[in-house]
Amino acid sequence: MLRWSMVFGPCAFFFSVALVEPSWSQVMVPAPQQVIPVETRSDQNWHAFWRHHLGDWRGRWTRYTPSGEVKETFVSSRLFTSNAIKTEVVQENQYRYPDGRFTRQEWNYNIEEHSQADGFAHPASESMRGFALDNGSAAWLIPILQANQLAPFELFLKRGEIRHSVGVIYGKDGELMRTASIREQRGSHQPKSWSDSVIQEEPWNPAGRWTGEQRQIHPDLSRVVLHRSVWQWEDRKHSNHFFPDRIILRCPARLVPGRSFFIRVIWLVDEGELQTITANYDSKAQLIAVTHQVLKPES
Repeated sequence: MLRWSMVFGPCAFFFSVALVEPSWSQVMVPAPQQVIPVETRSDQNWHAFWRHHLGDWRGRWTRYTPSGEVKETFVSSRLFTSNAIKTEVVQENQYRYPDGRFTRQEWNYNIEEHSQADGFAHPASESMRGFALDNGSAAWLIPILQANQLAPFELFLKRGEIRHSVGVIYGKDGELMRTASIREQRGSHQPKSWSDSVIQEEPWNPAGRWTGEQRQIHPDLSRVVLHRSVWQWEDRKHSNHFFPDRIILRCPARLVPGRSFFIRVIWLVDEGELQTITANYDSKAQLIAVTHQVLKPES
């Protein structure tokens, strides 16, 4: 905490008055200027996430096998509350399963302990970090993957009061273990935005060229200035997963040591808007950047 103090010598003010003419007998002492702390990259990253994601997010989780079969599905609530200045956060997750089971989890975290130089941390994981763009898109992941270690990822896309996140986890052998689609909506009074379907769809892809804007954040939390972007579907040797509600996950079927890779989520919000978010890794399994695009069909 910054403390301001102004110390006057016992005679300083007296002599300054005595040596001026009567019309100047009132000495104007400038008020101390307010110091506004410069927001660090880590604090900027922290606030970029919580500016968009506080509240009660209700929806459905569906976990899939690598080949696309439904492994389990259940309804959920992720409630995020904070103090007035968004420096302390409480997260409460609730899950209700079809067989009647109910589970609840709670975590507490704050900006001093969890807003770090390599992303914001979560009490549930020592190695994962959060990277947030300024429009609500975000990623939870491990910036530097290690051999013989589980590799989890969660990529967030958001539009207004609805959001979607895709979970991906690789085993210690690098093989894809499972994927997850988490469709949520904030508040209970909004019209329903997501379908009830949990079965993955037949392969499809957004047709044509799309243009729009691109945001990017790097592992050191530096940001690339917003700029124009062009996107078009490309057929690549990736594992494609076609979730309900026009959401596609593109990721490797296996993480191969010494080979670069990316994990990308594509969301066709409607016929006039497409969003993508991509986590790119280099051949040393180190994060290069998280990139988000908001696109419209090229006219």
